Parts: sequence; structure tokens; C-alpha cells
Amino acid sequence: MRVLILICLLLVSATGQRPVRLAEFSLPKLDGQTLRSDDLKDKIVILDFWATWCENCVSEIPEFNKLEKEYSSRGVKVIGLAVQSGWASDIQKFAEQYNMRYTVLVGNDDTVSDFGVISFPNTYVIGPGWKLYKKYSGVSETKAADIRRDIETLLKTKH
Repeated sequence: MRVLILICLLLVSATGQRPVRLAEFSLPKLDGQTLRSDDLKDKIVILDFWATWCENCVSEIPEFNKLEKEYSSRGVKVIGLAVQSGWASDIQKFAEQYNMRYTVLVGNDDTVSDFGVISFPNTYVIGPGWKLYKKYSGVSETKAADIRRDIETLLKTKH
């Protein structure tokens, strides 16, 4: 069934139709509270799939901290979705060590599968309505600037 859904999603995005609504989730934050994707439906979200053992993921933390500081007051939410990284307590220690200033969720294999993540880091720029605007796989020198441009575009169309 998942394969059929993925094929349909690929066909819809390939034909240039409406933006694709993403998979829903309900996941624990590091403080033990739960965050549901439905709580984010009216926001612009930068959702970064990462792992504590991924050096490229760790190298992006300072840029995500900057994005959080720069845009949180304008309704943009930066979320790091940690997967394959141990228990919440392990990830909490890591987040403190690397001074992560944005929301960190503890993901699982289902979340990775539901979003079609096959490598790390994988960053989704999500517009209002929980719809995929753009996806970035891996790292690049221009990724942070590209995401800023995406955010500015979405902020203009949101109003």
C-alpha cells in the first residue's frame, strides 16, 4: 500500500499539480511532550531529518539555530527530527552539547519511511497546509541561503 501511495505522490509532483500534502506524525519532543504535525498546519516549517552520528547533519546545526532566531517571530518553525540516534535522553545530551536552539523531535523508522528519507541530512521546507514546498538532500554551500529564499517566498504568499 505504501508503494502505491508513493507512486501516486511521485506522479502528482512530476506532473506539476498542486503541492503534495505530507505524511502526518505525532512524535515526542525532548521534554517528553508530543508534537503533532497537525499543530503545524498553519505554519511554515523547516523539518530537518538528521542523526547524531551524521557529521554533515551536525555541521548544519549552527545554520538551523540562525534560522530559528531569525524567523521564529514570523511564524516559522525549525524542527530537527532525530532518527537512528538512540533514546530521547541520548539525543538530549547531544542537543545540549551542540547548543541546539530549535525544537528536536525523536523520530522512528516509520517516520523515515513515511517521508521517503533515504539519506541524511534531508531537509523539507513545508508551507501552510502541511504541503511540501521544497526538499533538500545532503549539504551544500548555498543550502541555508536557498532555505531563506524559500521562507521569504512562502511568507509573501502566506499573507
